[in-house]
Amino acid sequence: MPIAIDFGTCNTVVARWNEALDDVEVPSFSDLTKVFRYVTPGRQGQVETRVIPTLLHYGQEGTNLLGYRVEQAGLVRDAATFRWVKMDLLRGSNRKRRVQGQLVEPRQAASDFLRQVLTFVRGSLGGADDDIVATVPVEAYEFYIDWLREAVGQLFPRGATILDEATACILGYRDAVKNDEAYLIVDFGGGTLDVALVRTNLGTDGMQKCVLLGRAGEEVGGTLIDRWLLEHLVAAEGLSEQDVRDVETALLAQIEEAKIALSSNQERFDLSQLNDLSGQYISHTFTRNGLRELLENKGVYRLVTQTIDRAIEAANTKYGTQKSAIKGVFLVGGSSLLLGVPKLIVNYFPNCPTYSNRPFEAIARGACRYLGQDFNPTLVHDYCLRSWASRQGEYTWVTVVEKGTQYPTEKPVSAKYILSACDVAQVLDMVVAERSYMVRPGWDILSRDGEDRNVRVIFNRPFLVADPPCSQGERRFVAAFGVDDRKRLTVSIRDELRGNRSFVQMQDGQRVPLPVKDFPVVRL
Repeated sequence: MPIAIDFGTCNTVVARWNEALDDVEVPSFSDLTKVFRYVTPGRQGQVETRVIPTLLHYGQEGTNLLGYRVEQAGLVRDAATFRWVKMDLLRGSNRKRRVQGQLVEPRQAASDFLRQVLTFVRGSLGGADDDIVATVPVEAYEFYIDWLREAVGQLFPRGATILDEATACILGYRDAVKNDEAYLIVDFGGGTLDVALVRTNLGTDGMQKCVLLGRAGEEVGGTLIDRWLLEHLVAAEGLSEQDVRDVETALLAQIEEAKIALSSNQERFDLSQLNDLSGQYISHTFTRNGLRELLENKGVYRLVTQTIDRAIEAANTKYGTQKSAIKGVFLVGGSSLLLGVPKLIVNYFPNCPTYSNRPFEAIARGACRYLGQDFNPTLVHDYCLRSWASRQGEYTWVTVVEKGTQYPTEKPVSAKYILSACDVAQVLDMVVAERSYMVRPGWDILSRDGEDRNVRVIFNRPFLVADPPCSQGERRFVAAFGVDDRKRLTVSIRDELRGNRSFVQMQDGQRVPLPVKDFPVVRL
């Protein structure tokens, strides 16, 4: 029985294939599940959906609580409760927290949450032999995908199929999709804004596939907007950091309620919170106009349109697909219902329908319908080589495999000389990095130490041994790069010096004489 899990920043959704209904359903898991009610544009009344809040509370003697149980116990703001762990993982954060006498980092908390949820799911819905699909953000780094695959695989030995969240959505809105047409998915959730332009290829044999035409992403979502609203409250009421420190989590919970209410039908939302420790009473009134002004000033509306434009531009550059070819726009994620966002997108695409009736369930439902056929495999990041620039006298990042490259590559996609940074060099290091274009609003691209925040090193060790040694800046080694069917960066290297004895140095000490062809370096 196919099972799908959409591990989200704020909420996690599990779906399964119900053979009796011949359709996907989102089941309830006792008191782990929270019934979430919301209003969607163009529909009267409230819509209900079932979600598992992404919350884990470490209790004494291993008595942990998760999901809605944490909210019911009033432990959301407790120091032993982890929330937003997905964002910590995506950012590579490893900040440890002392919980019940032990140090716990976000990776462990996220693994514990998934393990306990999936244990419950497996016990309620089926066994270890079931097929499971897990979804990931458009701009997810490979280390996050590897972690998710490992975490899910502990409970499902057959392993997990990994599917892009944005493209899974197309199957979640199956009834509104026609074959061989272009559709835009705007996935605006708690942590990220992901946009994907796809072309459907449903096929006549029952297989369901999509061709990814263009992608774009930004690190902005509901949790960041909640923080902005908290900053607004603090400034408006003249509060200090100490005033809100003890009640910050409780304030953020009410702020999220205010955001949802003001994005629906309410004109105002009165917030009130008592600090039990200091006796201070905090109150503030949020209004629809105030929320709209904050979103405008923070550039949220501009970011939405710019991210859409980037995805369309990528599709146009690679496939010649233009905005006029889009036949429908699908909104997923809670922030897609944010005040002004649905109207903005409807106005931006006046000639095609916009669908927003399944913002929380669409990804999990679509992943459950996915039958194991991979979407056209393309790289979502640039992969760069640290290269010595002799004229500048410093290292720079040079792209050797571009974002959007389909793999496996039939032939090398780039070639360059490997230059030594020092004179009489014998051992040359190879440093490969993954570069994302997702930028968090309000962040500088460069960190305080001058490092590029969007570049993450994935391979760094002594690799090439020059025999005889080479001199600084000598154009002697030629390297060509590609990607194989296992999504590994490959390199072909030759030493143009006659009679050389140069070789690639393996980590286990083995020597591979040059030239080498399609030599695997690192999994991307």
